Amino acid sequence: MSLVQTLGVEIGVRTAGSPEAERAAEAIAEALRAVGLEPAFQELPLLGYDAEEPELEIDGERWDAGPCMYAHPTDGVVEGRVRWIGTSPAEGLFPPAHSFAVEDAAGRELARLEMSPFGADAIPFLVGPRQIVVGPTAFISGADANPPTRGGGRDRTLRVGGRFVPGRTDRNVVAVIPGASEETIVVSAHYDSVWRGPGTIDNATGVEGLRRLAERFAAGPRRPRAITFCAFAAEEIGLIGARRFVSEANLRGTLERIRGVVNLDCIAHGEPLGVYASPAELLGRAQAHAESLGLTERYEAVFSTTARGVDSVPFADEGIPAATIAHFPYPEYHTPRERLELVDEQRLADAVDLAAALVESQLERPIGR
Repeated sequence: MSLVQTLGVEIGVRTAGSPEAERAAEAIAEALRAVGLEPAFQELPLLGYDAEEPELEIDGERWDAGPCMYAHPTDGVVEGRVRWIGTSPAEGLFPPAHSFAVEDAAGRELARLEMSPFGADAIPFLVGPRQIVVGPTAFISGADANPPTRGGGRDRTLRVGGRFVPGRTDRNVVAVIPGASEETIVVSAHYDSVWRGPGTIDNATGVEGLRRLAERFAAGPRRPRAITFCAFAAEEIGLIGARRFVSEANLRGTLERIRGVVNLDCIAHGEPLGVYASPAELLGRAQAHAESLGLTERYEAVFSTTARGVDSVPFADEGIPAATIAHFPYPEYHTPRERLELVDEQRLADAVDLAAALVESQLERPIGR
């Protein structure tokens, strides 16, 4: 069974809280049952958001624009002039990105335009410290945002749609291989995708990697610690599934049992091979394993501290040793162009081998917080 095919092709777009996301969770559970595990669902209530394609014009010319998830809609079409307001600093996986305000004649901000991450196309993405404080916002491509003075002072019209939908539900899929103690290592990957994106690379490949690791470890001997496999929901809207899992574990007094995390995200396409891990001892282990597997010769490799925007972050924030493995970035990121033909089996298999080595090392010799 290939979950890349099931999620990325047969189901396709599976935004958080959608019927397609529900189908994906069921497919993942069935795949874990097929390797001998007994998966359970962890439900989370969700304020849904149905995005619409923004309408952006510059001096009467239509520009490409991607929706900002959970942005408040404009009241019809707003008209104003653009002003560059700042550039976010580089952080982890994310390079600097420009931000612009659309202002009326009095200088009042009507909306914002954000540069797509990685200088990519105008893609759907998320911005802001929390979803509830995001005003009307759309994403523009890196080409349209550079230089930041481009379009400055020109007339712009913008309509931002989108609808908040209360009462939706999403589900984490969780399965455990018991060990000799209650301590556990978490292996994770998110299964949701973005608006209009089939998520074949991001992140059906990561979920297939999780399935392969479950199959590998289920067939092996009993380990000194358990392995908990988590297919997380709602990563694309702020790591919601992973945050809920960590919050519930903390509330129920089980968070201390989690001795380490290995997360898989976008593992079969793109350059370079990246491992983003904290603390330094775990990062060093990851680099040593990658070198012993020959991966640093096969790929350009980046080893860095835990990056924002991936499901290992909520664990790392609690002081738990956590790593994310990714082949990233790539040009088709968050677009409908993510297709099965892009999947590189060698990259996927290598990421799984590296993840297995990290899991094994933490099962035998967990790193202290």
